Amino acid sequence: MVVQKHPSQTEGYAVLVNLDKCIGCRACQIACKDWNGRQAVKTTFSPTFTNPPDLTSESWKVVFFYEGTTKKALMTPGGEAVFEQVDIAPLPFQCMHCVDPPCARACPVGAIKITPEGAVVINKDECIGCGYCETACPFRVPRRSSVDGKYYKCTFCVDRIQNGMAPACVEACPTGVFTFGNANDIVEQAKALASQGNVVYGLNMDSYIGGGVRWIYTSSPRKSLAIQQHFADRGKPVATQQLREILKPLIVYGSALGALALGVIAAATWRKKRVEEKVGEKAPEKSQGEKTS
Repeated sequence: MVVQKHPSQTEGYAVLVNLDKCIGCRACQIACKDWNGRQAVKTTFSPTFTNPPDLTSESWKVVFFYEGTTKKALMTPGGEAVFEQVDIAPLPFQCMHCVDPPCARACPVGAIKITPEGAVVINKDECIGCGYCETACPFRVPRRSSVDGKYYKCTFCVDRIQNGMAPACVEACPTGVFTFGNANDIVEQAKALASQGNVVYGLNMDSYIGGGVRWIYTSSPRKSLAIQQHFADRGKPVATQQLREILKPLIVYGSALGALALGVIAAATWRKKRVEEKVGEKAPEKSQGEKTS
């Protein structure tokens, strides 16, 4: 487990994702690939509009589509008629950039860095392809490349942020889905929306990820089906990684005690041997003519 100093949830930068404004055009998905120079991925037909069907080492942002039903009310001459309508809700998804990222803690060589901006970045030159980050991530984000065996994911476009620009996906969106800004301002906006009855995902989360993320999602109750379905099995602590983090201090402490005990035993054995040698050296030798009783 690697410990790094990183900004709190209200420091650095964050993005508020308003799904009510998303039209599923995938401009953000293409902008991400274009800015980061990622290779195109051969697509195939699937039961949904989501394409590719999941994140890959070349696709760091994917727009997922979810289907559900919502109740509608229609006023007619005979009174109010209530019926169900099929809704399709898109949800653009990428690395969530956790406040205290488990992937960075799990990396045995410290290849995953947390920048002052809050970006969680994999340094490909240091990555050894062990896969610990993939195992530890509750959002299943890091993906292994079949070309070099290293892991890749969204970088929060930290290179753009450090040069005064917004992430490529934020800039490309034609409907203003993404609000990029200081983390404290984004968190306050999210809290305000939650108090107004909107669904918000990304605040007050498990301590496993530091209590929150830097990509915060919000929607009206009607469009919340995307949030509910997408994050139903994401964002939960990974039991094996939690156990590893709990046991590591005990293992280190136990190993230190074991080494100390072995050192004490070795010292005692050495001292006993030296005492025996000294006694042997001081014992008088018997002369040939000396009689024994």
